[in-house]
Amino acid sequence: MPDSIYGSDIKLRMGQYAGFYGIGADLYVNRRGDVDIVSGRENLGQAIIHRLLTRQGELEELGYPEYGSNLHELIGSPNNLKTWNLVKLYVNQCLSQEVRVEKVESIDVMPHGSDPHAVVVEVAIVPIGSETPLGISFPYNLEVE
Repeated sequence: MPDSIYGSDIKLRMGQYAGFYGIGADLYVNRRGDVDIVSGRENLGQAIIHRLLTRQGELEELGYPEYGSNLHELIGSPNNLKTWNLVKLYVNQCLSQEVRVEKVESIDVMPHGSDPHAVVVEVAIVPIGSETPLGISFPYNLEVE
């Protein structure tokens, strides 16, 4: 099945993990000064990260009340096994909403090596129409800066 089923979008950059440690993202501008486009599996990965980092209900006024995750509810939680299990639960719930995900193979959460208030989330999913897993890894801060 062609990668076109995963769509295309404007490529966004998290610049110093702005989307993970704060809010927002920047347009990715290439060396020619043009806005770049992301397509296929790369777009699916970007879309999943944005879905995970959007507070569920935040887009309700736009007609998407279920879009997003509940990860924001963990801000202020201790960086321990109980919180990691909640991260896994919220990530799994969020991924179940994504129609381009056939199967969630694994969700792993571990401490962020250099930040005691952050975790690294590693997800392996099987996109629809593919047998090749897609790996996604991102840091998530449990503290407000």
